[in-house]
Amino acid sequence: MRSTLARYRRPLSIVAAVLLLGLAGAGYVRHVNWSSTLAVVRHASLLILGLATAFHLVSLLSKAGAWFVCLRALGAARYRIVARATLVGATLNGLFMGSVGEAGRVMIMTRATGWRTYAVLTTVALERLLNTAGFIAVLCVALVVTPLRVAAAPAALVAAALIAAAVWLARTSRSRKRTAVARRAGSRVRRFQRVWRIHVRRIERIARRIITPRRLAVAVPLTLLDWTCQLVSYHLVARAAHLPLGIAGSLVALLAVNVGLAARMTPGNIGVFELAYATAAHSSGAPMDAALGVGMLIHLAQDLPTIVLGVILGRRLVFARDRTSIPAPAAASVVGPAICSPSPTGITP
Repeated sequence: MRSTLARYRRPLSIVAAVLLLGLAGAGYVRHVNWSSTLAVVRHASLLILGLATAFHLVSLLSKAGAWFVCLRALGAARYRIVARATLVGATLNGLFMGSVGEAGRVMIMTRATGWRTYAVLTTVALERLLNTAGFIAVLCVALVVTPLRVAAAPAALVAAALIAAAVWLARTSRSRKRTAVARRAGSRVRRFQRVWRIHVRRIERIARRIITPRRLAVAVPLTLLDWTCQLVSYHLVARAAHLPLGIAGSLVALLAVNVGLAARMTPGNIGVFELAYATAAHSSGAPMDAALGVGMLIHLAQDLPTIVLGVILGRRLVFARDRTSIPAPAAASVVGPAICSPSPTGITP
C-alpha cells in the first residue's frame, strides 16, 4: 500500500498543483475587464511591436552566442547550427510544459556533431548558469534603481530561504533513498557510485576547459546583451500599447516573469506569464487590465515569430536530405576520447 502511494505521489501532486492553478486563474479571470484588455491589444502599434520582436530575436541570438562559446571548448562547431538549435529549443519551450527546449537543444547538437550527450549537456548547464548569473545581476540593478527596492529586499531573502530549504529537502530525501537502496542491494549501489564518479570526473574536465577567463570575457557580455534586449523588448511592447510604465517598471516585470518561468506549469507558460507581468506592472502603477493586455501582447510578439521560425528550422534539421559531417572536435585529445564518437555525423545546417 505504501509503495503504491509513493508511486503515484508525484503525478497526484502535479495534478493537484495544476487544479489549484486553474482555480486561481478562473477566479482571477472573472474579475478582468476584458473589453479594456482587448482594446489595449487592438490599438497597439504594429511597427513598435515588430521592433520589439526584432530585439527578442537578437536576444535569442545572443543566447546562442554564449552557448556557442561554451561549445567551442569541445572542438569545431558552427554558429548557424547553434543558433538554429536555440530557436528550436525556444519553440519547444513555447509549445510544451517544462524545459523541453533544453533537451531539444542537447539532442540537436548531439546529432549534428557526434559528441556524447553528457558533454553537450554540460555546455547547456553552464550556459544556463551564466544566464542565471545575468538574472542575479539584473536583480541587483533592480534593487538599486527601482522604487521597489525596500520591498524587494525581503522578498529576495525569502526566495533565497525557500531555495535553500528546497535544496536541503532534496538532499535529505536523496540521502534517505540512497540509504534504503543500499540496504537492499549494496553491490549495485557501489557499482552505480563508481560509474557516477567516472561521469562526474569527465564533466569536471569539460567544465574546466570551458570556464576560462578568455571565454568568460566573451560569454558574459553576450549574456548581458541577452537580458538587455529582453528588457528593451518588454519596454517597447508597453510603449506600443501606450501603457504608462517606465523602464524601471519594465525591469521589475521582466524579473517577475522570469521567476514565473522557473516552473513552467502550463504549455508555453500561458496564463502564468500574463498574470506575473500584470501583477508586477500593476505594482509599478499601471492599470491591471491594461497590463494584462500588454502581457498577452508580449507573449504574441515574442513566441509567435519564434515558433514559426523554430518549426521551419526544426523541419530542416530533422528532415534534411543532404547531410554533411562537421569536423571532428579538436578537443578530443585533451578532454578525452569519450566526448565524441569515433565517426561523428552531422546534418545540413
